[in-house]
Amino acid sequence: MNQKETTLALTFHPKAIASDLLTLKKATKGLLLIMVGAQLLTFALSADRSNLAWLSLFTGLAAVTNLALVDQGKQSNFFWGLLATSAWLLVAFHSRTFGDVFAQGFAFIMQFYGIHLWGKARDASKGELKVKKMTKGLVLTTLVLTVLTYLTVLMVSKHLHGLQVYLDSAVLPLNIVGQILMTYGYRFQWFFWILVDIVQVMVWSKNLFVLDGSYAVSMLVLQLVMLSNALYGTWYWYQKTT
Repeated sequence: MNQKETTLALTFHPKAIASDLLTLKKATKGLLLIMVGAQLLTFALSADRSNLAWLSLFTGLAAVTNLALVDQGKQSNFFWGLLATSAWLLVAFHSRTFGDVFAQGFAFIMQFYGIHLWGKARDASKGELKVKKMTKGLVLTTLVLTVLTYLTVLMVSKHLHGLQVYLDSAVLPLNIVGQILMTYGYRFQWFFWILVDIVQVMVWSKNLFVLDGSYAVSMLVLQLVMLSNALYGTWYWYQKTT
């Protein structure tokens, strides 16, 4: 097979997907089991069995699986990423968190770029992505662009009468930057994911009192486990390059 065929097979072939999950390190597997268990337990304790509740459960399971694979730079993370972002788009649109809608739409598109770029930068001997560092100049440029994007999204979100506009507007720029840095394999991405997850925890905590249905509880639990994963991912990627 040529490189393109190999990359697609490593991303979408059932054997490759199963292999990536089975070859995760013990700590990553343990974290994934905790994250999956948290999603299932939250759903089981809830009386809500609406379509949105099921969709939130699916979103959570796909998202945490994607995160565990990203932690170790596994190519098949993009298969789960496409599932998670597609479902999350619907949940975000229903909750009128437009920053999240745009963020998940952008993340969905970036999955395809990631498939190509990770396929080229992959360490074939380890089956993982090669981690890269950023220069100080690139870090400064990234931070400035993030602030400018936030101000732009804030104006749009106010115009659309979104909920929690100041918090929700931070989701898109942080997601955009984190997704781009992740796509190109920069370890600095994890600081943006930590900030995204902190903001999302705040947003969904408030949504508990604004939105009907226990799906908001599921999404809050998802954000909490994603924050835990972001902390783990930061440690894993930085210790790989030290």
